[in-house]
Amino acid sequence: MPKIEAGSVREHRAQRLTRLIDAAEALLSEGGVESLTAGAVAARAGIARNSIYRYFDSIEDLLELVVTREFPAWIDAVAQAVAAAATPEEKAVAYVRANLEQAARGTHGWRASLSRTSLSPSTRERVRALHTTLHEALAQVVRELGHPQPELTVAVLQAVVDGCIRRIDQGDALTTVSDFAAGATRRLLAHDRP
Repeated sequence: MPKIEAGSVREHRAQRLTRLIDAAEALLSEGGVESLTAGAVAARAGIARNSIYRYFDSIEDLLELVVTREFPAWIDAVAQAVAAAATPEEKAVAYVRANLEQAARGTHGWRASLSRTSLSPSTRERVRALHTTLHEALAQVVRELGHPQPELTVAVLQAVVDGCIRRIDQGDALTTVSDFAAGATRRLLAHDRP
């Protein structure tokens, strides 16, 4: 049995996978997708090249792990913000603000760019499914509000979020963008009320 570097095999595997994803992120930020090879990732992570395929099947799989790495924490942060709000309108505002706060953490822009340009269609579909899971929180809030056109309302609110995330990715201040988006959300919901 190979020597493990943690208290259990499971912890060891989790630590190794984290090192591999960290290495891939570093390579991507330094040299783009072209720099992401099995040998380069293994060398950066300090792991034997033939060992890295115990953690993923291909570089494409590693790219997916990099792109989706922050989704669980992002989805959880949004869900917590929505759950903490008192009214359906404030839940919608919390959804918008929480998404913008997550985007402002600094890695969304390059992950989104990587997702658009470097992933296979099947991997893009899996990433899209994660976004759909996130959007369901907003759809639930809009249903609670009883809007006559819930799908259109969700689409417009999500467009506000997406547009504001692009502004944050371009360097606009979170507070300014978040306040604008919250105001736009409140106005849209007030206008659309049955």
